[in-house]
Amino acid sequence: MDALQPVAPLDVVALLPGERHALLDLLSGLEPAAWEAPTECPAWSVKGIALHVLGDDLSLLSRQRDEATNGLLLYAADHPGLDFKALLDGFNERWVTAAGFLSTRLVLSLLELSGDLTAEYYAAVDPLAPGEQVRFFGSTGPSPFWQAIAREYAERWLHQQQVRRAVGAPDLGGEHLVTAARVVLLGLAAHLHDLGASAGDTLAFVIPDVGRWTLRRGDDGWELLEGGDPVAATAALTLHPGRAAPALSRGLDRADVPGVLTAGGDPVLAAAAVTGCAVLLARPPG
Repeated sequence: MDALQPVAPLDVVALLPGERHALLDLLSGLEPAAWEAPTECPAWSVKGIALHVLGDDLSLLSRQRDEATNGLLLYAADHPGLDFKALLDGFNERWVTAAGFLSTRLVLSLLELSGDLTAEYYAAVDPLAPGEQVRFFGSTGPSPFWQAIAREYAERWLHQQQVRRAVGAPDLGGEHLVTAARVVLLGLAAHLHDLGASAGDTLAFVIPDVGRWTLRRGDDGWELLEGGDPVAATAALTLHPGRAAPALSRGLDRADVPGVLTAGGDPVLAAAAVTGCAVLLARPPG
């Protein structure tokens, strides 16, 4: 296990244009009625998710590239007393509602432009330079820019998966799935409880035909490592390969997550890990 290498920092910049191209290709082929299809986000149709992705692009370019006032701060000034999640949800909902009048043709053009601009910006930024806090990776202060870029990639992939499920399109797999799995598991490691593990205990996470990773328990948390042997690990989880994309893109209810995981090794740690994954990977309730 000592030969395993930490996953971080991640470099996902080269995949951003391909992910956006896949989204545009998907959306441009939809009939008008499909844009109004409901999605797993109860308040948003396919068009609503597309508008949300566009809003994310405009927000990050404004606050990160151009150093404009963060839109959340502006929203918070008008909505005092809200916690971070409520602020984020309210800010996103206001944008999607306000932009609802945009034509689908214009949305496609704007997504192409904003995708090009964000890819260009992230290709030029120093990935180790300090940037905004990235809670996804458990940061409590300024985070290196690679974290913001990786988070953005994972969110884009997740929302594209939601659109694909809504319209019956196949998953965006291949290298995109491998990279999304790496990002999601790095976030999982940051938020997973100790599970009763001792320092040095290891949890293998295997997705057949996608990759193998190992979470190693340290004194202060879990570290995600590249590769590993599930037989040699303290406990192991194997994710059903045919359910990898929905499981990693919050497409399963909490009760369904254990059914796509096969546990091995120490039964106590494995059972705790299944429960922890069900909490962190499942579709948000409501």
